[in-house]
Amino acid sequence: MKIYLSTNYRNLNPVREALEMISGRLNIELYQADYFNIEEQIVPQIIETIKKSDVVVADISNENPNIYYEVGIAHSMGKPVILVSQTNNFNRFSLLSYRFYNYDIDTKGIKNLSFRLEQILSDNNELNQLKPQTRKKHILDFQEFTNNNRLDEILNLNGVAKFYELENWIFTLLKEIPGFEVQYNEQRSGKEYDFIVWNSNESEELKGLGNPIPIEVKASKYVENNLIHSLISKASSQGFKSFILITTANLTEGNKKLIRDLKAHSGIAILVVDKEDLSSINSSKDLIKALIKSFRKFFIY
Repeated sequence: MKIYLSTNYRNLNPVREALEMISGRLNIELYQADYFNIEEQIVPQIIETIKKSDVVVADISNENPNIYYEVGIAHSMGKPVILVSQTNNFNRFSLLSYRFYNYDIDTKGIKNLSFRLEQILSDNNELNQLKPQTRKKHILDFQEFTNNNRLDEILNLNGVAKFYELENWIFTLLKEIPGFEVQYNEQRSGKEYDFIVWNSNESEELKGLGNPIPIEVKASKYVENNLIHSLISKASSQGFKSFILITTANLTEGNKKLIRDLKAHSGIAILVVDKEDLSSINSSKDLIKALIKSFRKFFIY
């Protein structure tokens, strides 16, 4: 069994120690980014190694962005991912929707983790449950609409139907983007986002957005500055590097200036796909172009 271990431990590595305890019984081949030739480009090596691995074990204790990137790659490839952590007190609310296993960093804790990992790795049914799950479609999932631009049809709807159809359209586009593994939070609290995207897309602009990427979708006539402030505050408190806002409103010059100023102040990038952009989107390829255009518009001078 080939296992890719995603961790930021350099010397003492409790998860590696736990896996080595059972490596003989399960015939484990263990891979880790630290062991690669640093003279070569590391990202292609990581992608190729995850591709040939059967399982990814990721230690998310320290919420390291490199580990999130590797988890995103594994999810996009449909690999089972075992998340382990020394804590369940995450800044990122999106992690709470994933199954993970706590461990203590002492001899007893490592032995307990080793026992639990052996149980999981020996059970194909349990491993299948740890693969990324695709969302079940609703019976009324746009079959009555064409595959072309849907903005005008959606804007003609009223009330909850407008919000629901806008989110569903965006979800349909997002899940077709290569390298995107999309979590749709239909039953969400105020602390959660409409979508969380685990990104392994090869676009240079998208690589810089971190992992995962939260996305908020708003069906509104205007983008208020206090909304932008609240989204920045929310992203900052949860440790995100970036944020995507998709809205049926058009940005004002004041909105655009505020986004640039907040990026300079907070370090968090907000990409915005507004009404003008949405009116030209017919496919997932168009959505990617709109995201790249937004990145270049706001953050490349």
